Amino acid sequence: MKGVDRISGLPDSILGHILSFLSTVTAVQTSVLSTRWRDLFTLVSALNFEFEEQHMDWSKRHKSSTVKNFMCFVDRVLFFHRANVDKFRLKCGKRVDSDRIYGWISVALWRGYKHLDLNITLDKFTLPGALFTCRTLVTLKLDIGFVLDVPKGVHFPNLETLQLNSVEFFNDNSVINLFSSCSSLEDVVISRCNMKNISSFNISHHFLKKLTILDLCNSSKYWLMIDTPNLAYFRYNNCIIAGYSLENLTSIVCADIQFQIKDDDDLLVDITDFSKVFCIVGSLTLSLYSLQLLLRCESLPVFSTMIKLKICSGYHRWLKDGGLETLLSRSPELEKLSFPREALRSLPEEVPSCLLFKLKAIEISFFENNEECIRKAKYIIKNGGALENFTIFTYGYGDEKERLKISKVLLASPRKSNKCNFLIVCIVLLIYCLLFRTILFLVSKDK
Repeated sequence: MKGVDRISGLPDSILGHILSFLSTVTAVQTSVLSTRWRDLFTLVSALNFEFEEQHMDWSKRHKSSTVKNFMCFVDRVLFFHRANVDKFRLKCGKRVDSDRIYGWISVALWRGYKHLDLNITLDKFTLPGALFTCRTLVTLKLDIGFVLDVPKGVHFPNLETLQLNSVEFFNDNSVINLFSSCSSLEDVVISRCNMKNISSFNISHHFLKKLTILDLCNSSKYWLMIDTPNLAYFRYNNCIIAGYSLENLTSIVCADIQFQIKDDDDLLVDITDFSKVFCIVGSLTLSLYSLQLLLRCESLPVFSTMIKLKICSGYHRWLKDGGLETLLSRSPELEKLSFPREALRSLPEEVPSCLLFKLKAIEISFFENNEECIRKAKYIIKNGGALENFTIFTYGYGDEKERLKISKVLLASPRKSNKCNFLIVCIVLLIYCLLFRTILFLVSKDK
């Protein structure tokens, strides 16, 4: 029926749920639509307060009034809000009063919010003590630019997801206290944290299922110690550190290990403990650096459970003692393989059994129309008995004639599998297509 406002006729609970998908500022702005909408913003189940100081290029007086308006806005929303809130997100910087921030976090904890996301940039700030004994928290995300000192007696009985970004740990005991307090923890992300006060970074948890460690900074003299018998997913992208101790990692299904190597001395590090993890995974992602470290282990294990392997690109000068061919000979069940052309250093005389009987999909990136690359591709299609999809990614602005030459040569070469399909893709053209589609999407969204 024309002229009928069906949305306003919905129950308050449904309208509050709809407004929860909007930013808190937009949700509050709906209060001016009519008397029906005046108080509906108080029913949203997610509060998101964000104050971007880096974009403030106005006068000092204007900055001061803007900061004051933001603080008053947060105060009013928290005062009038009467619904049960599940998510509370706060992002602000140094210009916002630290006492107000402390009060807002305390209110969120007192009201029993389940998902807390704090992105705070302050030189000195102490989190409310109630945070460390909050029984309702299910998700805790901390992106804070100050020292995190976790006291004894911490208790997060329902915390399942923990994300720490740009945190500086006070000492080793802070790390131990934190992880020992989370009896239900399943997913942990440690990213860009300051490790200068740490000698042993100990993650020991019986129920942890996912662990991600990325770009830890300001020190490489600490040990990483992991004891997680139920861990299924492990991602490690970090520089070489003093040492590693990985125990009871018997449930790993997927691993992504990318060491960041700075000089030749890093290649002398022993990663035997990591090789124990590799030999039980089903899916493995390695950088070229990680591959070289793995190949330098005294006894290379058999990867009897690995079905999927991806080698990420990097500086191939690190490959001095063999390459992917060594790993293939130890991976009898491999079905999917992706690697840059430089990872395959030589063509083994004895064809790996996985290539003869198991490999169904292979991708080669940074492929060029030269004798070496063509020889590697011919070797694969000649011996790939189970090969179904063979994808080649060329790099550059994509000369169509060059891609046609590659396809003609490969199509004319003998192949062992009659099911094999070839696909040659230009990476640069693919990136431009994706970028163009993204621009079209954003333009249409604005309209």
